[in-house]
Amino acid sequence: MKAIVIAFAAFTMLSGAALAADSDDTAPVEAPVIPDDATFDAQFQCPETITGSDERIEEYARYVAWVRTAHPDWNFRKRLDVRYGLLKHHACVGTLANIAISGRPVFRP
Repeated sequence: MKAIVIAFAAFTMLSGAALAADSDDTAPVEAPVIPDDATFDAQFQCPETITGSDERIEEYARYVAWVRTAHPDWNFRKRLDVRYGLLKHHACVGTLANIAISGRPVFRP
């Protein structure tokens, strides 16, 4: 029994030392920089100017991440209005045309 207690104590001390050594190996994680509204507006790209579908999805994910972080109080309608405003401001004619010929509007006036 004494041998089991000594082995358990030794194992506990060695594993604690190993965990402490491992913590020094990790690099600090940097939080992504969330741009302000003007910077995001300046960096906005029209979906039709982005060539690949994966890149379009990444751009939309960047928009969603920006909205959720910079404006957590915005509801779904506000997010749609801002997105539509960005499309109009940047003259995204292809995307706006697709929205215009949509079978049914998202919200009725």
